[in-house]
Amino acid sequence: MNGGLLAAWRWWDAVYQRCTRLQYVEKGENLFRVVLLKYHGDPLTTRDGVRIQPGDWILKLHLHNLLVAETLRKAPPGSQLGIRVLREIRRSLPGLARYVASHPRRCEIKGLMGTTFLYRGAESLGFDVCDVPPTLYFRYKNYYLKGLLWLMHPEGYKRLAEKKNYLIIRRVYMSTDELLRRYL
Repeated sequence: MNGGLLAAWRWWDAVYQRCTRLQYVEKGENLFRVVLLKYHGDPLTTRDGVRIQPGDWILKLHLHNLLVAETLRKAPPGSQLGIRVLREIRRSLPGLARYVASHPRRCEIKGLMGTTFLYRGAESLGFDVCDVPPTLYFRYKNYYLKGLLWLMHPEGYKRLAEKKNYLIIRRVYMSTDELLRRYL
């Protein structure tokens, strides 16, 4: 990704940040941004037995895609970019745990949840993985994330052409207790 496109993305990201109420976990250091909201969807049970039901408070996870793009841009040619991003996610999880532990509504937050292509390896980090509902919103989000892949990854267009049916978003989720147990 070239510098001009990254500069435009930085501007757009600032607008997006304000409109979505996203909170930085650790600005500039952590790949996660979050927003506290009530869960709306089918009940989910985490690997440690916590049941997340409609109306429960969750932290919705958002990868800070601009930081991901900058990480990928700095990667040496030929490096395995997925593994590099997974390492950055792993490095960011302790900061996320500290954020949750110090959140004023910590006792009300039942779990964390995100939607991503990057679900391979998520279970080794403590997340559960499931399909997303077949709604218009998730179809749009799947196309949006494919567009980001095309922009961010040096071989994004090639990957989209070769792995069209392989690149489908999934929901990743974890109980707050599991996050704190593993990463605090």
